[in-house]
Amino acid sequence: MRTARRGGTERVDRWLAAAAVGADPAQPRFLRRAVDGRRGLNQYLVVALGALYATPPALANTALTGLLTLSAIGVLLGGALAARTVRHSVVACTGLLVTGAAATLIAFVDLGALLLVLTASLSGLASGVAMPSRDMIVRSVTPAGSFGKVFGFVTTGLHIGGMVAPLIFAQFLDHGYPRGVFLFVAACTLVAIATVVFGMSARRTA
Repeated sequence: MRTARRGGTERVDRWLAAAAVGADPAQPRFLRRAVDGRRGLNQYLVVALGALYATPPALANTALTGLLTLSAIGVLLGGALAARTVRHSVVACTGLLVTGAAATLIAFVDLGALLLVLTASLSGLASGVAMPSRDMIVRSVTPAGSFGKVFGFVTTGLHIGGMVAPLIFAQFLDHGYPRGVFLFVAACTLVAIATVVFGMSARRTA
């Protein structure tokens, strides 16, 4: 029994080590990239739009409200979708791709009131839909009996991303480059997508 327990602990330790260096698709690095993008739009959308396009605060806050509302709805829809599919990586990557595309569009085009609200809302919906599948990816690579340890490790990654991301976005604003907020969000989604795609491919060939 001790040998089995020791073997299980060693497997988890190897998984944690692999996650730390980026060998696993459920690593906190993937989750940090995703949460970086969400925090960037959630916290800096209003001020970045004001600095970039002189968007009125009322309009920018309407766009933010649409983003947050559709994000919550997206989580509910994504949960239902995650229960009906096993292709969680496709769902997560699609949601991230739409989020990144929306951020890029906002970065380069002054959309006007209606399109801005619709684009921001679509971004929130897409990121919300991706979240349950993201969690299912973590679950799929978690060794049996190690959910607490693995999800604690992943949650630590989320919190680290939450601490670091505001400092990065603030630098863009302080240095007069508000477009960088949206482009960094898009870059985070691309890195997250690449992590999932190449990580899952590595698991299939292993």
